[in-house]
Amino acid sequence: MRKRVWITTAAVGLVLAAGTGAYVLATDGEVAVSSLCAPPASTPEYVAAYAPTVVIGTVTGPTRYTPDTGDPSTGVHLATLTVEKTLKGARQADLDVSQSVTRNAQGTYTTAEPLYQPLVTGQRYAVAVLDRTEGGGRWVWGAERAPDATADERWTAAVAAKATLPTATCDDTRTITSTPDPA
Repeated sequence: MRKRVWITTAAVGLVLAAGTGAYVLATDGEVAVSSLCAPPASTPEYVAAYAPTVVIGTVTGPTRYTPDTGDPSTGVHLATLTVEKTLKGARQADLDVSQSVTRNAQGTYTTAEPLYQPLVTGQRYAVAVLDRTEGGGRWVWGAERAPDATADERWTAAVAAKATLPTATCDDTRTITSTPDPA
């Protein structure tokens, strides 16, 4: 019986060693892991509290999509927003903004968050903007269609609330593991 246990243990060890070796060879011994750590964006109050600029305006310029090199279904949507009202931050006229989106099979754009709607030419939005420039534009932190005065009031109240953001925590459910790009 001892011989059978010894052979089984050796076989299991050999399989594990071979699997580990294959994994290390396939990944060049490196694995990049990243987690998303961001403040909450579940309410207009939180979105407005985090963003230094909040405006209401209409997407007037043509929009364009720049796909990610690794995954062309994701990328950056670029748009020009003509500002009607500045609710927070310095007064704005036109803003060139960048927005991270997913492009679907129909050629339209989607996002996972209800307060991060893809900007569409001709539509009016409340937009929270991060003032960190990227290629001359600014990044959208939140966007919600604002077709009427009710939406204006909602976002004006959100800015006025001056919400206190809870401590940002890492969302481990969004951990992405990927292999490095081949050199």
